[in-house]
Amino acid sequence: MGNALLSVDAVRLNRNVYLARPIKKSPENISFTGSALPLPHIHTPSAKIRPIFHTNATDNTRLGANYNPATKNVDFKLASNHATAAILCVFDKPEGEDAVMNIQMRKGKNNIWEASIPYNELGNKPFYYGYRVFGPNWEFEDGFFDENGKVKDPQRGFKSIVDEYGNRFNPNKIAHDPYSKELSHLPAIENVGDLRYFSSNLLEDSAKYAPKSVFSITPDEVIPGVKPRTLLDEVIGEVHIKDLTINENVKGAGGYLGAKNFAKKLKETGITMVEFLPLQEYDHNSGQNNYWGYMTLGFFAPAKRYAFDKTPGGALKEFREMIKEFHKNDIKVCMDVVYNHTGEGTTKDNNPNDARQFSFSLIDNQSYYKSSNGYYTSNTGCSNDINIAHEQTMDFVADSIAYWANQGVDAFRFDLAAGLMDVDPSANVHFDPYKSFVGKITELLAKRGIKVNKPNESGKGIHIIAEPWTCCGKNAYQIGNFPEPWAQWNDIAREGIKKDSMDPFSITPRQLRNILEGSHDIFGDGDRSINYVYSHDGFCLYDNNTVSAYKANDYGGDADRQLIAMKKQIALLLLAKGTPMLQIGDLIAHSKKGNSNSYNQDNEINHLDFSKTRNPDSVEGQIYNFSRRMINFRKAHPFLTDSAYNKNITYYKPDGSIAQDWDGSYWNNIRSNIMCYKIDSQDSLFISTSSDENSIDVVLPEPKPGKKWHLVCDTSQEDSFCYVKMKENKFLQSPHSIMIFEER
Repeated sequence: MGNALLSVDAVRLNRNVYLARPIKKSPENISFTGSALPLPHIHTPSAKIRPIFHTNATDNTRLGANYNPATKNVDFKLASNHATAAILCVFDKPEGEDAVMNIQMRKGKNNIWEASIPYNELGNKPFYYGYRVFGPNWEFEDGFFDENGKVKDPQRGFKSIVDEYGNRFNPNKIAHDPYSKELSHLPAIENVGDLRYFSSNLLEDSAKYAPKSVFSITPDEVIPGVKPRTLLDEVIGEVHIKDLTINENVKGAGGYLGAKNFAKKLKETGITMVEFLPLQEYDHNSGQNNYWGYMTLGFFAPAKRYAFDKTPGGALKEFREMIKEFHKNDIKVCMDVVYNHTGEGTTKDNNPNDARQFSFSLIDNQSYYKSSNGYYTSNTGCSNDINIAHEQTMDFVADSIAYWANQGVDAFRFDLAAGLMDVDPSANVHFDPYKSFVGKITELLAKRGIKVNKPNESGKGIHIIAEPWTCCGKNAYQIGNFPEPWAQWNDIAREGIKKDSMDPFSITPRQLRNILEGSHDIFGDGDRSINYVYSHDGFCLYDNNTVSAYKANDYGGDADRQLIAMKKQIALLLLAKGTPMLQIGDLIAHSKKGNSNSYNQDNEINHLDFSKTRNPDSVEGQIYNFSRRMINFRKAHPFLTDSAYNKNITYYKPDGSIAQDWDGSYWNNIRSNIMCYKIDSQDSLFISTSSDENSIDVVLPEPKPGKKWHLVCDTSQEDSFCYVKMKENKFLQSPHSIMIFEER
């Protein structure tokens, strides 16, 4: 770490261990910013303190640890509204040792705690750091540390584990920086075996075990984008990054490098935007194998387990390389992000004194979390609720999104996003789509240099997608209530398309029409609808149509009927107004062996195997080929994504007569098991979808002069895509099929 004398009132110890206090001389090496009065026990330096820079929490913050090339210092900034003292702890190693430096931080403007250390004092190389933070429930007192900077009296200054205001300061626990760009390791590490060292009621120093923030100098980089296009032009493929390539013969299979090396093959599927399940750092060993990653610990740190290079900075480098390769192949990247809760705070055995603490709760529990009487609220159903109504937390989330956008991420899907509508910082919930983070996101990101595009807007900027509900709680279902520019997952489309195949006498033509028009009764023009039938939650495509279980149907074991149902669901999805999203596993008819909640399965249940598609006669091969051709069909007919799509549709009955809007006997009748419609364009389309058990005669409308109808797709046929000129303007439609005709 170097041997230069630090300007602190400290006893020089072996390996440069310090408990830092300012002394009465000009600080040459360690500097503090801000002008707040010092704590009573800190001696005030007689010389003027030279500020390093004057940024504060409202300046698109430079919170965290950042290298300042002008001073050649590493500047540390930590936001905490309720802390009364903060110690910066620097470590040589990530585990097994005590800190080699303990630096008293100064409280500056806007409740930002600050310190600055010459990079050469830190060895001019990557290092590890964390914080010990004191507050009203655990004040700093002399005697907490010994002369070596180690915790001497772990109960000194202790008042309560949690106080009436929800403070959970505990200086026995090392907190990693919320703005960490990398974590050294995860809490549930193998040599610890459990999380006992992070329990709030265990008054034992966690320094040897706690995850540390990793500092390394990683220069900013401009990531080339893709050609401009709207969200409506995308076909989204959802996938877990490991599942995508773990069975592929590529370098770095199962991680960022594997995904990079798979980009060209992914492009062959027709997918234009890949939506990765969470890639921010999370503890995959906690609980019952947290494989999916919806319990985030590091909101600025790429998950290191997906990096081939585990050295400092390696994960971010590989993440950027993946993004660049996807963009090179004209594929955008969407990150599934979790800002409604974290993977940290939760109480054990209904005991408010026994909570897991890694970072946020140790730094400012009141500001980061919603709680009452020592208990975390769980309005989202995920054990703890982020206090998104608090300005500090709102800025934190905006900073995180802006950071990833600057790493080249094109879009963000917000998990349980209804929770981000909350404007009540108490344990209660009050949703407001305009005054909340949800309503302010465009403004917040604009201040950070990031533009948010509307779904029908192209050009430089990001797109934002809401999962418009939470798992439980009051007003949990908020579909349609997100203002522009939010796009929203559409579970009405999800359930309706399933019912059309699996339970046809439970959906009317009007309901199916509404889905095909982008659920315009909810989304207006339909531009903001993210249409999907399957996602990581619930059964996958193959299992839902081959298993007889709750919300699944095996069609009496009829394999042909199963295959037709899968094709029909894919076709309806890709014909509907809005943006289609498919699981990449569904493109290849991947089976999860009937598991409808595979969040903890790091095995063949989730891992994809594209090799099964090589046999064109297999279910995997047939679905893969059909999916690709259906995606390409959508791309070849851009009017399917046009905002004026709904205005160009005419609906027909099978006998060729127009299905008038006022005809409730047809539109509202669950026995009306066939719907036909024409989309007028230069090359018009006629689409007929049947849920009837019998074949039905259907009359085609008269084509334009000099043109003929051509059959393009029939899902009842093994080779569904064809190109057959119709000899007459009528046809016989097979049961449960979709038929598509093009006018040429």
